[in-house]
Amino acid sequence: MRLILFSLVIAVTAVAQRDAVVLYREAVDKQQHGDLAGAAELYRQVLRQDSANIAARSNLGAALASQGHFDEAIPEYETALRTAPPQVRVYLQRNLALAYYKSGRLQQAAPLLIALHEAQPDNRDAALLAADCLLQIGEPAKAVAILEPLAAHASNDRALAWVIGNAYLKSGRTAEGQRVLDPILKDSASAEGNYALGMAMFSSGDYPAAVKALAKALELNPALPHAQSSYGQALLFTGDPDAALLAFRRQLATDANDYDANLQAAAILARRNSNAEAEPLLERAVLLRPGSVEARYALAGNHLALKKFSGARAELESIVKQLPEFGAAHGRLAEVYAGMGLKADAAREQTLAAKFAASAQTASARGPENGTAAPQIELAKSVGGGKVRIDAPVPGKPTVLVFGSYSCPNFRTAAPVLNELARQYAARSGFLLVYIREAHSTDQWQSTINEREQIQLTPAASAEQKHEYAAMCQRKLHLQFPSAVDGLDNQAEKAFAAWPSKVYVLSAAGKILFSSGLSEQEFDATALRKAIAGAIR
Repeated sequence: MRLILFSLVIAVTAVAQRDAVVLYREAVDKQQHGDLAGAAELYRQVLRQDSANIAARSNLGAALASQGHFDEAIPEYETALRTAPPQVRVYLQRNLALAYYKSGRLQQAAPLLIALHEAQPDNRDAALLAADCLLQIGEPAKAVAILEPLAAHASNDRALAWVIGNAYLKSGRTAEGQRVLDPILKDSASAEGNYALGMAMFSSGDYPAAVKALAKALELNPALPHAQSSYGQALLFTGDPDAALLAFRRQLATDANDYDANLQAAAILARRNSNAEAEPLLERAVLLRPGSVEARYALAGNHLALKKFSGARAELESIVKQLPEFGAAHGRLAEVYAGMGLKADAAREQTLAAKFAASAQTASARGPENGTAAPQIELAKSVGGGKVRIDAPVPGKPTVLVFGSYSCPNFRTAAPVLNELARQYAARSGFLLVYIREAHSTDQWQSTINEREQIQLTPAASAEQKHEYAAMCQRKLHLQFPSAVDGLDNQAEKAFAAWPSKVYVLSAAGKILFSSGLSEQEFDATALRKAIAGAIR
């Protein structure tokens, strides 16, 4: 009886082994003919019979990765690597590195890509891939170290010159970067040349010129790496967040791992209360750069907006542990604790937020500091004649002081929110627009959104013309609060560091309680509302 059973086991095992071989061949055939899902299922059947089959496991990883299922592919590669013979380890390491890279796990991809480069130091593609990964995680000096041995070939290799030049620039070695990029910069007919020119203009602060050069680069090569992301950032600086968001979305459609596109698109969406759409973008930004406080702080704020208190708490507690004097993070953490019913913790964090708020503003903001007396300046009213002291337009009441001009897209975008707040709080607070010099007059750089909306204003040549502009602005934006006009000497604008647009909240005693720019990146309507409510208590 035992002999019969043993014979049956041998027979069944032999059939299973034959089946595994047949299944493996069928899987390879499906994979080669593009049926990746079918191949993956057959590879899984093979592995259920023979879990030590490295070829099947490696091919399963490749089939999954080709479908974009990186989370499933990565453990298959890792398992195969544990027992793989030396001759196939390099292949598996490369595939694992690419799976990490393509899924946005750049921190895990970097050491593997560096190891591959070190194993093949003359392999140009391995060097470029490792360097690009390092550039994306913000380590340009390490990228330079990898690329410098190849620099002698850069004059005949545009792609190599492009990466080396940008690595030099991002690591602060401007002269060397310009030297390598110079042949590309001179080629105004190429996408790379226009991109390089656009980035040079961006660095110098000439954002409209940057927009035009980057637009030309994209016209010549819509798939130029990171170009849509850079174009979006330039558009943001010209006050055109709608076009910027479109550019960021185009970038993410072709490269989901562009850090700046994820972060900046999410910031715009969050400002517009599209927090659910912003959430995965911020999660990807943190995945790409786990050490970025900026990304983690933005994700925490988005968690808070979605009432995901535990996630927000974890991020913010980590941030304030790392940066104990980050006042805004303490303030946001206070909101989280309050939302969780932790009153004592919320009070402690609010105290810390107030303690560090002044020092944070001193380090990061221009203009008068919170807690100081606002400059006392008297200006002419825009209509009806007479004067008004802009730090106290309604004596005995707090003041919301807005600086802007009609040619400033950020001010125009913020106007509906400012009108709503004026309607809500006008009985208990003074509101005043101080009309300052044009943000985008015809003799300066023009904004893309102004070009689309055909807004063209010459610089005010007289006080009378500036009053006309202020009256037009009040009429076209249907402003619910009065305005005063800064003189041609721009005294108020300079005193409050208010160009191109800004908002302040002053106490009834004339002390500055809050200030913010009105750009898409800076303006937080909720924060302004809280500041006004706090001032009128």
